[in-house]
Amino acid sequence: MTNISKLSLAALSQRINAQTRTVDFVADDGSISQMVFIPKFTIPAGSFENGKFPASDLNLGGFFIDKYQCSHKSATPFARGIGDNPTVAADSADAVAVSQPGKVPWTHITQPNAIQACANRKINGVACHLVTMKEWATVCYLTKLLGHDIRGNNNYGHDIRDANTWEKSAVADPTQSGRTLTGTGPVSWSHNGSADGVFDIVGNVWEWMDFTITDGVYTHKKRSRINDSDGITAKDTTITLDSMEYGENWPSSGIIQIENEIISYGAIDYQGNGKAVLSSCVRGQLSTTAAIHADNTVVHQLTKYCITPGGATATIANSDGLSASATAIVYTDLVNGPGNNGFAVGDTLQAGNEQMKVTAVVSNTLTVERGINGSTAVLHAKGTAVAKLSAQLSNASPANDAYQQGYLTTMRTENDLACMALPFSGNAQTNEYKDGFWIRNHGVRAAVRGASWVLGANGRAGFALSLNDAPSDWNDNIGFRAALSLENL
Repeated sequence: MTNISKLSLAALSQRINAQTRTVDFVADDGSISQMVFIPKFTIPAGSFENGKFPASDLNLGGFFIDKYQCSHKSATPFARGIGDNPTVAADSADAVAVSQPGKVPWTHITQPNAIQACANRKINGVACHLVTMKEWATVCYLTKLLGHDIRGNNNYGHDIRDANTWEKSAVADPTQSGRTLTGTGPVSWSHNGSADGVFDIVGNVWEWMDFTITDGVYTHKKRSRINDSDGITAKDTTITLDSMEYGENWPSSGIIQIENEIISYGAIDYQGNGKAVLSSCVRGQLSTTAAIHADNTVVHQLTKYCITPGGATATIANSDGLSASATAIVYTDLVNGPGNNGFAVGDTLQAGNEQMKVTAVVSNTLTVERGINGSTAVLHAKGTAVAKLSAQLSNASPANDAYQQGYLTTMRTENDLACMALPFSGNAQTNEYKDGFWIRNHGVRAAVRGASWVLGANGRAGFALSLNDAPSDWNDNIGFRAALSLENL
């Protein structure tokens, strides 16, 4: 087999494009969707960021993704085909998302309903799913690897880098000024500059991802199963696993979840081939109850990551919470973002909608100035998250549902995250990834990617990432698309 890392860019591009193809899938409800097969490929170590990313070869691809942003099965070039913020019922034949050109995109939909609309498209009984962060990032990384300077609707019907001419524009969406009908732009708007590519990765409407954070923290789950013919009792402190997902990357000690029980383990003996033995297990952690679990029960290894470059998140541990007048925060459960090492004097903190300034740090106790930057000091219950704002990013709207804004300057290299195109640093806009990054590090937020028709120069390569919206939000500039795992066919 040819060593892909030794191929020239031209040869690698030719190989990948030769395997890229559009397939018309007839769903079980009779609707037709066009999906593009993204072949398996490897990004050789050091391909980007002047030889720094990825840290090791990154294997991606091997799935189908919608060729176009989703529309409702009843959509036309003149109507969305469904009302605002619908409740999408499971297996509803009237709420199936399709991938077709020349339609009004399906917007005005929440993330949970987008997830269900994708699942309602079944192909030979197999459900599609809302695009994951890894799948979206795969298309963006592939576009970059292929050397295609992708374009899209980031400027009211055309790309901000192109002249606003007839041939460089798409067909206008008559239901929303500035938006365009799905897949009607020039081939430069596809991921590989070809008619066989994935369209509208850049602009038109933001797209929901199957990815959420809570108070700035993402919990990554790696899957395995219990490998014990008798299962485990509520007292067992050694657990044997198989069918491990990336078993070689499990931490030496950590947390697992089995059904409703959280368990910590102190050591792991990884034996290869997806098999391991966890020892020094402490059962029923985090207020859960130790229980019996049968052989072959699913096990998830949980790893928390703070998503904010230069930021951090912890939990208020004061026994009575933090009153509106208190100035001492006892914290626990610190999760550092990339490039950060705990709290320091001068840090700005966010708890709910309140901002505070750190004036002293002694062990795990912070002294703070309350209600700064126009925010209001309020009571915060024990267990409330408190986040350190990043000096790399702006502090926008601090008195009203604050968020931070920056850029995807360099990418994270952890094994769990390198495939997701998440920022390691975000202090400058560069031509490496080009795009903007936004985050609210308080509350539950769902990811949207790709930018909209109004974003201009902050959305040029598909990497644009916003973690500002709650999963329950909906509006005219957020849509979605579906994907299908190859192994499910």
